[in-house]
Formats: sequence, C-alpha cells, structure tokens
Amino acid sequence: MDDRHVITLTDPDTNEKVELEIVEELTVNGENYALLAPLDNDDEAFVYKVIGEGADASYEMVEDEEEFNMVVDEYDRLFDEEMDN
Repeated sequence: MDDRHVITLTDPDTNEKVELEIVEELTVNGENYALLAPLDNDDEAFVYKVIGEGADASYEMVEDEEEFNMVVDEYDRLFDEEMDN
C-alpha cells in the first residue's frame, strides 16, 4: 500500500501539471509550510508556503533565501528530535 500524500500543482511558467509528494508539513513563526518532492526524484525537495487550508489550500514556492533556510532549519531540528526518540 502506498502511504504517500501526493498533490498536483501547475507550474506557473510552463502551465504544466506536476505531481509532488508532501514530505513534511510544519509551522514556522505562525506560517504553514510544506516540503514537497517530485515523485521521480527522492533526492530533491522544495519548500512551499501553504496559503489557506484543506481543499482550498494553495502552495507558493519559497524563493526568499532567509525564509527558506528558516524552514529547512526547523525541519532539520524536528527530524533530529524524532531520530533521538
């Protein structure tokens, strides 16, 4: 059984539909984020800000380096904490 949570987004540049797996969802400084990875590449992931909730949620790629690093640092912290338990 496949436990992956997959969403489909439209690339704003090419208008191409892209399927991405939600690797992790987390909240940083009151903002919701998701780490999304292409289904065909386990080594690559992108940080998206989640706008809204549930079926109305939209995803906006985080391009600001400081914001990106803040989310990745929190993900790393949570991952390390989980591995210690």
